[in-house]
Amino acid sequence: MKKILLVILVCGLFLGYSQENKGKQEEKPKTPTSRKAVTADEELQQEIDPNIFVYRPMGRRDPFKNLLTGSERPARRNLEGIAGLTISELVLEGIVGFSKGEYKALVRGPKNRPYDIKVGDKVYDGEVVEITDNSVTFKQILTIALGGTKERPIVKYLNPEEEANKK
Repeated sequence: MKKILLVILVCGLFLGYSQENKGKQEEKPKTPTSRKAVTADEELQQEIDPNIFVYRPMGRRDPFKNLLTGSERPARRNLEGIAGLTISELVLEGIVGFSKGEYKALVRGPKNRPYDIKVGDKVYDGEVVEITDNSVTFKQILTIALGGTKERPIVKYLNPEEEANKK
């Protein structure tokens, strides 16, 4: 019986103490909390919809970036000339030979824009490996999902119909 009375007494004291502290907390005037500086874009975005999350990296890596893509390539739209075109966009129009056995190829890109290329020139997804009197060989570099690369040769012929008949 004494134990029960002791437990009730302790619980009563505990409840009374917690009610007293609660009253003191409500009496305290709330001080305004300091807010971090918010940029104009973030403020506008919060006015439109306050539930939108805004990520501020502050020097840390972006957690939303896919880690499986590997190193970043420059954006294709930022590359000028032949370096911004893929192999599939190029159409072989002609080949020019020089006295030293060197060749240059004339290719047509999008919007019928002409380009001249030589061995070693880079395109967006590969490079020119070899130019002969009737073909251009490209080395296409494919990016695999787990960060690796794979290379494959692509040959463009000056007269593709004749080459198809020979096979």
